[in-house]
Parts: sequence; structure tokens; C-alpha cells
Amino acid sequence: MNFTEQEKYLKRSRVWSAVCACCTIAAAAYTWKHSEITSRMAVVIFAVVIAALVGSLFYTPNYLHLSVNRTKGFRWQIKIRWRLIAAGLVIGLVCASNVREVEIVLMSCAWLAVANLLAKRAASPRLAPLHFWLTDLVLLGTLLWNTRPNALLVIALLAASNHLLIVTIENSSLLVSAVFAFSTSQLIFSVGRLGYFGWRTSLAFAAVVAISILATGILVARAKNRNTKNSVVAMRELTEFTGYSEEKIRELWATSNQQLAKNWKDANLDENDREKMTAWYRENSELYMFAISGYNLEYKRIRDSIKMLRYGRGACLDYGAGNGEIILELARRGHAAIYFDVDGTSMRFARHRAEKQKLAVEFFHSKDDLMASAQKRGLDTIFSFDVLEHLPDLPGELKFLASLLNPGGRMAFDVPAGSTKAHPMHLNHHLDIHAHMASIGMVEERGWLQSIPFRKQEKYVFRKPV
Repeated sequence: MNFTEQEKYLKRSRVWSAVCACCTIAAAAYTWKHSEITSRMAVVIFAVVIAALVGSLFYTPNYLHLSVNRTKGFRWQIKIRWRLIAAGLVIGLVCASNVREVEIVLMSCAWLAVANLLAKRAASPRLAPLHFWLTDLVLLGTLLWNTRPNALLVIALLAASNHLLIVTIENSSLLVSAVFAFSTSQLIFSVGRLGYFGWRTSLAFAAVVAISILATGILVARAKNRNTKNSVVAMRELTEFTGYSEEKIRELWATSNQQLAKNWKDANLDENDREKMTAWYRENSELYMFAISGYNLEYKRIRDSIKMLRYGRGACLDYGAGNGEIILELARRGHAAIYFDVDGTSMRFARHRAEKQKLAVEFFHSKDDLMASAQKRGLDTIFSFDVLEHLPDLPGELKFLASLLNPGGRMAFDVPAGSTKAHPMHLNHHLDIHAHMASIGMVEERGWLQSIPFRKQEKYVFRKPV
């Protein structure tokens, strides 16, 4: 993966998102001005819904579509709807001014909860977006029929529902979004002109829904296009290396993590037996190759890798380098690059990629050989991501890595929370990272995000003093 291209895409995405957000806000302001709704509370809630929609425009298209996980949108929508139900219940009850409004809030939240439960238990991921959209329409139509003064809120909720439909439907495209925006706006305008509202109000309602749909469609189309390009490159490399069909590779992208978790449980290893653990990772390195490949195509992984690559200085080591994504990029940028991992399929794949791209990378699977190489010139930057949670002696590993650094060199690494159902091979380390690193003479470099109190920290950057 060429991270320079990914960074350009994400920077342009921020511009496109800002333009789409501004258009949506302008349409919402026009709608409010011509809505003929005077209730202050209705206007406030309308503004809150639009703000949530705008926030989603900035995040969800990339988050959901820079991925090879085809069920991600389904799981995300169920999770986000539970949060929306909870927020709607609290805000609705706080804002309700009489018993009837309390009843409306409770019945609306109950309807949405039932729809969520049915989708989780009965609807397939492919049909879930349509299920949610139809149940939303029934609720919003009922609200509009019975509470005309809240039409402004109903329109905002309709825009939000259509946004969720576009970002989660599997076969959405810019053309589909444009057709959907036109037909939906026509319907809203026609219903409004049946005697409910004046033509200006009907036009305003139609405009805000149409513009929010088009804005969502544009951002989703961009994200899908970028993901297709990334997936094509990853697929070509894996096909050349393994000889597997595209269908089998997609299946392994989808199932390798589950298979790894099963294999780990079946092995029932002693977590302090380093030799047996190393052998297990070697034997399962092909599954890891596919799991890592799919993970590297995820939005969060791409974004985090771009941030961490900025720390690259001088001679660089990726400790537990997997498929070599980080270290190959550093070699591409002209750094002296060293790869370290178990001697398995993922290492052979990384070596294959380096040879194909004509990149100068040293490969090691022995700590003694790595130490001998580092002693010749020292290392200026060490990266270790999604690795240390797999190793039994975390204090020893950190001390070993720090010993390889030149004065002024940096270590960037993460230590996730520990064992989970999806990742039982993550060991439960109970180590005070800050105290341990200070004890071996390392100084932390913290950004403002890491300085926020009570914020969970997984990524760390430490510097060896000069």
C-alpha cells in the first residue's frame, strides 16, 4: 500500500466532507427559515439532528467503506441505532411538555427498539438497510400525520434515516443516490403541497433531504472507489504469492481471525512456553498473513499508520512486522529498513513484496542476528504495532528494544487491553507502561490527545535521551 496516496485521499476527503457538510447546513438553514415552525424546542432538536448528520458525513463513509468486511455496515447500524434510541429517549423526555408528548416519545423509542431487535435476529445483513428505512418511514409518517407542528423534526429525522440507508446499503452508488434524492424530494414536495404546507415550505423540506442524500452519496462513492483500488492491489499481491483464487482470498479475509481464535483455543498453550508459542505463530502465519492483509485495508488502520509513519527517522525497525506494510513504506521513503518477525509465511510474503518493488529491506527472525545488525549502526526509530500483546515477557521486550536505540531515537508501539473473545491470543499484561519505561531511562512524548485525563491509551511514543 502506498501511504502517500492514502494520505492524499484522506486530505481530499476532509475537503469534500466540509463542502458536503456546508451544503447540508445551508439547506437546513433554508428549511428552518421557510418551515413556518415557531416552536423553539422543535428548532433546537432539529439543529441537534442536523449536527449529528453532519458529524456522520465526516466519518462514516470512510469508516464503513474502507474495509473488506461486508458485514461491518450491518453491525455498525444496529450499534448506532441503540445509541440513537437512548439519546432520543433522554432528549425527548426532557423536552416533553405534556403527557401526550411523553407517550409519543415512549412509543417512538419502543418502535425503533423492536425494529432493531427484529433486524438483529431475523433480517439478513443485505436486507437490513431496507428494513430499517421502511420501519423509519412508518414511524415518521405516523408522527407527521399526528403532530404537524413537529414537521421540522420529522424532516430532519427523514434526512438522517436516508443518510443511514445510503451508507449501509451494499449496492449504493452515486447514480443510485441521485435517483433516490430526486424521487424522495419529489414525493416530499408533492405530499407537502396536498394542503399541509405552502410551496416554499414544501420546497425547503424536499431540498434538505435531497441535498443530504446527494452529499452522502458523493462521500460513499469516493470511499468505495478508494477501497476498490486498495483491494485490487492487495488481491494481486496475494494471488501472485499464494496462487489462490480471488474467491478464496476474500473468504480468508473474512474468516482468518475466527480460525486463528479457534486454533489458539484448541492448542491450549502455556503462555510462558516461548518456544511452543513461537512454533504456533509460525504454523499459523499464513492465516495471520490474510488477517493482517484485511486489517491493513481498514480505515482506522490506514489512518493510524499514516500518523505513526511521521515518526520515522533514520534507520528503522519494525518489530513484529507481519506483512511488512510499515517497513516497506519506510524503505520506499529512503530509510534504512529492518524487518523482524517469526520465520513463517507472512515473512516470506513481505520478502516477496520487497523484491517485487525493488526495496532494500533487511529481514531477521533471530534476536541475536537483529542485535548484531543494530550494534553496527544503531537504530533511530522502532515501530511495534499489534505485536507486544502476543509476547509473554512484555517488560523484557521493551527493555530489549530500548537497548537497540541510538541516543535520541524513538520507540512507537501499542499494547492493547488483553484477551478478548475475538482475540484470545492477546495476553493480559498488567504493566504500568509509563513507570516501566521511565525505569529504563525512556522519556514519553505525549500529544494533547494522550494528555486527556481518563482517556484510554494504547499507542505510546518514547524517546531515548541524548
